[in-house]
Amino acid sequence: MGNCIITPPSQVAVISGPGKSRMVIGQCAFQKWFIERVEILSLELITLTVKSVEAETVRGVRVTVSGTCQVKVDAFTQQDLEQNLPQITLACQHFLGKTEDQVHQALLRTLEGHQRQILGTLTVEELYKDRAAFSQRVREHIQEDLNNMGFALVSYTVNQVLDSQGYMEALGATQTALVKREAAEGESKNVSEAKKRVAENESSANMAEATYRAEAHVGVAMEDEKRAAADRDLAIKKAAYKAEVNHAEATAAVAFDIEKARQGQTVVREQTKQRAEEALVMLDVQGTEALTMQKQKEGVSKAMLIEEKNKAEAIRAKADAKAHEINQVGVAEASAILAKGEAESKVLELRGDSFQHFGNAAIVQSIVDRLPDIAREIAAPLAKTDKMVFIAGEGGGAGSRLTQDVGSILAQLPETVEALTGVDITKGLDRMVGSGGGGTGNSNGHMDPKLAALLGAAAAKQRSQPVTPGDH
Repeated sequence: MGNCIITPPSQVAVISGPGKSRMVIGQCAFQKWFIERVEILSLELITLTVKSVEAETVRGVRVTVSGTCQVKVDAFTQQDLEQNLPQITLACQHFLGKTEDQVHQALLRTLEGHQRQILGTLTVEELYKDRAAFSQRVREHIQEDLNNMGFALVSYTVNQVLDSQGYMEALGATQTALVKREAAEGESKNVSEAKKRVAENESSANMAEATYRAEAHVGVAMEDEKRAAADRDLAIKKAAYKAEVNHAEATAAVAFDIEKARQGQTVVREQTKQRAEEALVMLDVQGTEALTMQKQKEGVSKAMLIEEKNKAEAIRAKADAKAHEINQVGVAEASAILAKGEAESKVLELRGDSFQHFGNAAIVQSIVDRLPDIAREIAAPLAKTDKMVFIAGEGGGAGSRLTQDVGSILAQLPETVEALTGVDITKGLDRMVGSGGGGTGNSNGHMDPKLAALLGAAAAKQRSQPVTPGDH
């Protein structure tokens, strides 16, 4: 009976009991109860801050140095990563069963002592200028002691170097001044050298420019000379070419005139032939036209005769139709006039009989029947009036005055009729009213039938006429 022990690669389990001890790294093992025990040791990387406060250098200058150191149990070889059992055994002998803080303190005191020891062999200038050399010396001194404890140094670096007396600051100022002086000297030297080089370059450039300008001037002169010679040769050639051209133009002009005269003769000859041919053609055309005109004249004469004949027949037919129309219209108008005259004479005859039979009563009745027409004609101008303005005086209203004027005109009507016809309308009306209408009858008290019909027609005509607003 027992327990199953499992360890990761970053831990070592030491199983001790009867027999020899067993170490298990990253494996599984079995622990027997009551007779075996198990203890764990970490193989992880340990980071330590090693700080030496007020450590004296070789010249007695106190400095404070802070470094970072990383160590671990040397559990595996560097070549093939095999388990380094001797180193693991040493680490277990020194630190198995201790806490993590106890392990860190033991390692830290060892590292701090070696760091302070190495500072005592160096000057501040050496420490300040070459920290890598200081780190290398620390690693060399520490490695042996760490191996004896079963540990290995992984890395060591110097983080900070300080002094409380300002020595390093003064050293830095001196170094800074030296660097500034060297920089100023170098700058001055470089500026001087630069100016010298600039002057040399400018001189060389000016000389080169002068040489180039001289060569350019010579080249320009030579080019001008060549250009003048070329212009001269060109002018000579142009003159020669122009002479040749003039000669050729003169020859061409003479040849042109000769050819023009020859062509003119040919043209005249051809024109003469053409005119002769045109004359012959014109004779034929004129003969043909004369024959055509003769035939046209004969045809036109016949056509004109036929046209005149047709016009005469058309005029004759129109005249006959017009005469017949006039005759028919005249007959119709004569018949109408005759009928109208007979009707009017009949009416006059009846009217005369009526007037003769009734005497003045018929005339009065006729005038009475016409009184509405007379009143209408008197008021007709007022019906066409769009607007009337009445101005009242002291004697009464203007509207009553208009009524009085119309009544006055109607009151004067009997006198006017009597003056024109000799018939007194007032007396006739009195007699008609007094006799009870006897004046309109015969001796038997009855009205003549013809007269009754005539008066009835007049009354019906009077009733059928519309009454306009101007009648009242």
